[in-house]
Amino acid sequence: MTAEFRAIVGAVLLDLAVSPLFVWGSFSDRLSDDIDVPAGSLGLAYAVGLAAFTVGVLAGGRIADRIAPRPLTLLVACGVVAGLGLTSVAQAVAVVVIGFGVLLGLATGLGYATAVRVAATVVGRRGSALALVVSAYAAGAVVLTPIVNMLWDRIGRTATFAALAVVLGVLLVGASALLPGTDGSTDAPRPSTMQSSVRGHGRAIVGAWAMFALGSAPALIAFGHAGGLARSADLVVIAVVLLNAGNLAGRLLAGPIADRVGHVLTLHATALVLVLALLLVAVFAHPAATLAGLLVLGTQYGAVSVLVPLVVADAVPSERFGTAYGLVFSGWGVAGLLGPLAAGWIGTSVGYPTVATALVGIGLAFWVAVWATTTDRAVG
Repeated sequence: MTAEFRAIVGAVLLDLAVSPLFVWGSFSDRLSDDIDVPAGSLGLAYAVGLAAFTVGVLAGGRIADRIAPRPLTLLVACGVVAGLGLTSVAQAVAVVVIGFGVLLGLATGLGYATAVRVAATVVGRRGSALALVVSAYAAGAVVLTPIVNMLWDRIGRTATFAALAVVLGVLLVGASALLPGTDGSTDAPRPSTMQSSVRGHGRAIVGAWAMFALGSAPALIAFGHAGGLARSADLVVIAVVLLNAGNLAGRLLAGPIADRVGHVLTLHATALVLVLALLLVAVFAHPAATLAGLLVLGTQYGAVSVLVPLVVADAVPSERFGTAYGLVFSGWGVAGLLGPLAAGWIGTSVGYPTVATALVGIGLAFWVAVWATTTDRAVG
């Protein structure tokens, strides 16, 4: 096994193990019943988790330029185990926010940034390596969703999260053994400050930021409010599975399609798909139409997760990609923090059909951002 192959396998295992954040929607209602609090109050834990994940990615890109992947992955393992362990025994909203939101969010964000950094700097065919590593993150959520709910039925919440902490901790230790133990950064000069890193590329970064925020907001809301948008608590598990399956498919498909027809045309196609998916969810009350819309919504989200980094890579020099992408990724964090909280308030106040209608407007705004950014030639 070559060093490059070992590194990419380690990065794939790392991203598989840092995916539990997006299993939240499948068990949040059950967790609220378990600790006897209103379901809406637990939405704060998911929102904080998304914000912490964003901070982890933003800081992790710069940290991974200076610290080797192996010790970083061991640090991630400690955070994941601590976060899941605390969630397993939580009896109050504040404890869930600290465990699942802060600890797990920060650890998984750092892990995601580390895995992407490995794929981008160690492997020769970086495009394929990045697609594989990013897709592994989505695959982890697809696998974990039914497992968590099956275990919850059989052994309860505490034992389920304790078992998850042990399994993911072991997986992360195994990933660390495969990853490089020395600094994997390139020999390219690194900017000394964040300001120097992004100078001259502000318009491109703002455009990509808007696309990431608007293009990811509908799916991030759906992950946190799957049952409400599916209009049935009985459909929540299958809704989350479909969202995650679509997310995985979109990540795998978007890269090759963009290589073939270009990322600008692919972005416009993605915007069209987003609007159509949201119309399915908003207009049709039949479960088949709603679930189909959520599947397509997940696919669109996965595609955006690949296409936005391509936009950034096309706009900035490679040695400045890490900091620039970290800034752009903050748009994802803003959407993840504000979107689920606003959706929870609107859903409990006037109903989730209104949330679905509002999401159509966000989808149209995303298309406007794609058009403005690409037509104005802020990138490429």
